[in-house]
Parts: sequence; structure tokens; C-alpha cells
Amino acid sequence: MKPTDASTLIASGDLGSLERTAAGYLIVGEEVYWHRKVIELLSKLYPSGAENLSGEETTWDVLRDNLVQPSFFGPSLWVVRDAQALLGGKEAPVIDYVAPGNCLVLSCPVKDNPARKPFLEAWDRLGGLVVNAATPSFQEAVRWVESLLLKEQLKISPEGAELLVNIAGRSMDRLEQEVTKIILYMGPGDGGTSNRPRPVSPHVVLVCASQDPEKTAFGFVDAVAQRNLAKAASEYQDLQSRSTSAVLVISILASHFALMWRVKEASQSGVSQASLPQVLGVHPYVAKKALQQSRSWSFRDLEKALRLLLTVDEGMKTGVMDAERAVDYLLTGICKGQ
Repeated sequence: MKPTDASTLIASGDLGSLERTAAGYLIVGEEVYWHRKVIELLSKLYPSGAENLSGEETTWDVLRDNLVQPSFFGPSLWVVRDAQALLGGKEAPVIDYVAPGNCLVLSCPVKDNPARKPFLEAWDRLGGLVVNAATPSFQEAVRWVESLLLKEQLKISPEGAELLVNIAGRSMDRLEQEVTKIILYMGPGDGGTSNRPRPVSPHVVLVCASQDPEKTAFGFVDAVAQRNLAKAASEYQDLQSRSTSAVLVISILASHFALMWRVKEASQSGVSQASLPQVLGVHPYVAKKALQQSRSWSFRDLEKALRLLLTVDEGMKTGVMDAERAVDYLLTGICKGQ
């Protein structure tokens, strides 16, 4: 049976009334955000909420006994968490009847569907659904961010949406938290009559999003690549406030300037912008940004910056330079071309 995407199921409104719910939902996928959302919506429909069971502790006999007849208090929602343990057990998994109004959720936060073919055939006859809760692709996460903000009359630029996913990753929980911070930062608007969504720039993303310095020091790297010494110094202070070491900062810069060299070299040898990510083995956003930055740097300038990075790195590791003075010297040298 063909799975239904969790986002599609939620958007359909079928989880909004008992009359439209299925007899059961087998949720499979590593994105726990969708598991939680589906269960939360179903729980609102049942007076007593959800009866939670563990897939490692319950049995099929217990489930069948509970599902075949309505409880004394009316229809019930039964949720088996980590149901992959139950589905993968030795006991033949069969649910052949669910009393009207009752509902069974089998939550399997794993990549591959653990249910065997006979179970899926029986599940289909029962009127159950298989729900896909896979981790979204990069572009799916970008579109989801755009849709969340658009509901709040905010339109994020494509670059800003890609930047946010690069910073936060593809975890829906994390992305939802970051989107909420952006919404709060943007405020309620000016109260005008215009229905046009307000723009959300990459700068707003950098201001709001919680960054992992080792992966996403975008503001700092961008400032250095633009030779903006004041901005670079400010961004470095922010990195320091989050306990980012000078050694890591130099490593991040060295990696990025090496990428700028490779991007420039590939571009001048005839590699198209669309092909750069595959040729260089980096994400499309990273390739695009590095290409834009490299246009304001000659190969000679890039070589000087890389040599300076190597010199400062050696100086720090041998104790010739202390961290604070080393980074100040480095930033001044790169941004002012000294």
C-alpha cells in the first residue's frame, strides 16, 4: 500500500474529526516531529486522550482485546510507541478488527517500514493508513519554512530560507523553533491595510537563528570574504561569546578560502554554476555563496590570505602568538590586504 506523507495527511483535515479518521495509522520515519503532530491531533478527538503503550512491553493479544469493543467511556485512541519492536517480533502481527470509533496508532521512528507484507495487506483491508514521516530533503525543508512564514504574512527570500536550513538542519522541531523566533523578531507589522507579505532577509535569519559555530559561522565568514573588518571583528566577538576557539575560527576560514579558490578555478575552467555543487562536493547554497564571494578576489589575493592563515595557525600552535592578537592580526591582514 502506498504511504501518505504526514504533511499531506495533516493538511487534508482528516485528523480534525472522528468521522474522517482511519481505523489505524502506521507511522514510519525518523522525523519524530510528524509522529508527535499526528498523535497530538488525534488525541484532541478523544475524551480521554491517548492510551500510550510501549512496543517493547505490550502484545498483539492485549491490543486486540482493547480494540475489538468500545471502552466504557466511549471510543479510545491506542498509541503504541516504538512499535517496530512489536512488528518485528516473533508473534504474527495481525489486527483484523477495530470497533467503530476506536483508533490504533503504531509509531515507528525508524527509516524502513518494519511491517511485513501480510500485516500490510490486513492493515489495508482494515482501513488503516501508512504514514510517511521521513526526514525531509533539503528542498522540502526549505519549502516548509517558506510556508510556515507565509502563514504569518512573512515572505522569506530563497537565500534566507536556504540559509536557515543550513544553520538549523532538517529537523522539523528545530526549524519550527527557529521560525517562531523569526516571527517574534519581525513583530506584528505596522497595522497597515496592505496584504503584501513582509520580507524576511538573510540578515534576519543570521540575527535570529541559533548557530553551531563549527558548521554555520556564516556571518563571520561572509564579513571576512567581503573584507569588512568592523563586521568581521563584531562577528568574531559573537563567536567568542559562544566559546568558539581561535583555532576553530582559523580552521573555518582556511576551509572557506580554499573553497573560494576551488570555485574560482572551476568556474574559469568552464564549469557551470549549476554543476559546481556536484563537482566540488558541496551543497548548492554553499557553492553559490562561495562563487559570489570569489568574484571579488584574485588568485593572488586568495593565495596571500591562505598563506597568512597558515602562518597564524603555526604561530598559535607553537606559542609564538597568543590567540587574541593572532586573530586580530589575521583579520586585519586579510581584510586590508596586508
